[in-house]
Amino acid sequence: MPAVLTTASRLRCMHGGTLTAAPSQASLTVDGSPALLVTDLMAATVAGCTNNDPSKGFTPCLKVTAVTAGAATKLTVRGTPVALATARGTTNATPPAPVMWQVSDAGQSKLSAV
Repeated sequence: MPAVLTTASRLRCMHGGTLTAAPSQASLTVDGSPALLVTDLMAATVAGCTNNDPSKGFTPCLKVTAVTAGAATKLTVRGTPVALATARGTTNATPPAPVMWQVSDAGQSKLSAV
């Protein structure tokens, strides 16, 4: 079973940018870090993306546009699935090919779910 993501998790775009997701709940924590919900990932922002070459029409990843995997099916908080270490999705960067993000480190190994 994959680990539950928390605010201690590290998520990156395919260009090395760092995703920041603010937790919308504090009732489920692991080692004092709130678990992230799928909706938290949808509101995540990206900083430090290197996909920035206006002369070629490239713009950096700035926000998450979709979560395509990694939603728990059994563990929820107030009816919203928690996010898992298998999470991935897309960002708003251009060119418009699917620009992906994914988990680089779950940040914890105590709580896992399906």
